[in-house]
Amino acid sequence: MTDDIRGWIFIAVFFLLPGLIGAWTAWSKGRNPFTWFLLNFVFPPTLMVTLFQKPLRPVSGHYRQCPKCKEFIKWRETVCKYCQTELV
Repeated sequence: MTDDIRGWIFIAVFFLLPGLIGAWTAWSKGRNPFTWFLLNFVFPPTLMVTLFQKPLRPVSGHYRQCPKCKEFIKWRETVCKYCQTELV
């Protein structure tokens, strides 16, 4: 392998991949994916921040809000993990 190819592989694995994962995660949590792509591309360790953030709003197919305690839970869960309220 030439040095050019190794350089591009390095950039793809250590910069582009965290940027894409961060953008998709931000989108699924109701945040701006372009901003989070740039942030995770330039500073890959911020991917951990993106992964552990709570959603801003309910996102259809990803997160919904418990009617009792107002916490966000995953869309497929039938019982709120915070207050044990059954969700329909």
